[in-house]
Formats: sequence, structure tokens, C-alpha cells
Amino acid sequence: QMCIRDRYQRRVHGVNTFGVSPDESAYFRGTLCRENATNSLVMIQPALLQYKLEDPTPSPVHLDIDSLQNNVVLLLDTYFNVIIWHGNHIWQWKEQGYHELPEYENLKTLLDQPQEDAKLIMEDRFPVPRLVITWPGHGLERFLKSRVNPSKTDANNTTVQSGNYITDDASLKLFMDHLVKLAVQSVN
Repeated sequence: QMCIRDRYQRRVHGVNTFGVSPDESAYFRGTLCRENATNSLVMIQPALLQYKLEDPTPSPVHLDIDSLQNNVVLLLDTYFNVIIWHGNHIWQWKEQGYHELPEYENLKTLLDQPQEDAKLIMEDRFPVPRLVITWPGHGLERFLKSRVNPSKTDANNTTVQSGNYITDDASLKLFMDHLVKLAVQSVN
């Protein structure tokens, strides 16, 4: 249980001090201690919501690289950032202006719903989180990819549906398998 908690805490702003100034670290820790339980849990385990063309109502999904699919829009709330990520197909349709045509009203709804939900999240929070809108291959996509579990990467860090994903992190499955192996060895 302690190892699993430590694995997730590596990505929490208040705990991870790598690449963060002492002032930023103090700010993140102070915010973590000041906020209520719900907001503190969002800082520790961000909420990822998925929107689909078939059903634009949000559904929670695992914070995993598998969730980055071509035909969805994702909304990630990390407390300090609210990230809206458009899958490759959705982004191309938006760029081509399909959402402005009356026969593609469902695409317009799909694009508007995460924006409205992000506004609701942002208006109730102080400090106001940064809104990031991104898509596959965009530089700001790093905000999302730095938070997801790399379950689809192997020893060669191959390409996943949402594009290249190269990381030094072990997947949660690989991590849990290693814990089981260590637990079994310690029993023998």
C-alpha cells in the first residue's frame, strides 16, 4: 500500500520537488494542506473525464495512455491545470469547420460540453487553474501525457494510438507485478 501511494505521489506538486523552485514547492505544499479533502484528492489523483460523439455526457476513465483515443475529447482536472484534449479525428474535424455546419450539431455539442465543464470547475476554485486546450502532437499535450499511466509502452516505447509516448516511468501493471514478485520472494 505504501509503495502504491509513493508511486502516485511522485507526480503530486506538493510532494515532488524535482525541477521546482523552493518557492513553488512551498506554494504547492501550502495549497495541498489548505484545501478541503476533495480538492486535495484531485491534486493527488487527477480526475479524467471522457466525452464521445455517441454520448457527450462525461464518463470517468482511468488515468491511462489507453484513454487517449482518436475519437474522444478528454477533460483532465489536476487542480492547478484544467486540460482539454481533442483526439486526432475530433481535432481534424474541428479544424475543417464541421462543427459550424448544422448537420454536425452533435460535434458542436461534443466540443462545447468540455468547455462548459471546465468553466464550472474554474469558477469555483481559487487560485484559478490554468486552462490548456491541446491535441495530439501539440506542445501543450505534455501536460496530459505527464499525468497518464504508460500502460501501452514496452521496452521499445512504441507508438500508441494518440501518438508517440516515450517515458522512463514503469506502467502500473509492471509496477504491481514487481511488487507481487517481491512479496512472493519475501515469503519463501
